[in-house]
Amino acid sequence: MSRAFVSEGNSVPQVFASAESAESAANLQRAMDGKDYDYEVRPRQRGGYMVARLSKDGTFDSWVEE
Repeated sequence: MSRAFVSEGNSVPQVFASAESAESAANLQRAMDGKDYDYEVRPRQRGGYMVARLSKDGTFDSWVEE
């Protein structure tokens, strides 16, 4: 299993260079556990994009990690 999908003690949120690559990662996450969570691509203030994992009620849960 890829480190992007396993929460490890020293993991950091994954930053994507383009919205398209972040959306691709979000789609992969949806395929894996979209039954329990929603995923949303969000731009970073310092450039790049991150994928937010949201509870089904829309509240923020965590960032997709490396």
